[in-house]
Amino acid sequence: MKHVIAVLVWTLLFISLGIYSENKIHDFTNKFNSEIEFIQKDIEDDKLDEALVDIKNWSKSWHKEKEFWYKIVDHEYFDDICLSLNILEQSVKYTDKLAALEQIETIKMLLNNILESEKCDLNHIF
Repeated sequence: MKHVIAVLVWTLLFISLGIYSENKIHDFTNKFNSEIEFIQKDIEDDKLDEALVDIKNWSKSWHKEKEFWYKIVDHEYFDDICLSLNILEQSVKYTDKLAALEQIETIKMLLNNILESEKCDLNHIF
């Protein structure tokens, strides 16, 4: 009987931690997704100087907060976001709106991939 209870406790603990981490990753990705949309709006409105400042602030915040998740979650997406962020910054600096908007969409997609890869549902278990 003790073994059954121990297995149930570990199972509940495992499920609870999965749900907790999914919620935290959801908050993390939503925060950065909403901030990148402000940058997109600046670029679309030809406010490239404001966009460049926002990109630098976004980058600082991203590099600071990603360190925790980088150790826990598959870090391939984080590396790709850093690459896209560098291309985005250079695109805005050299007023290439098309390339900048392309990189913003790439970053949004990668943020969504981070969220999807960590979901606790049957599709990711089997």
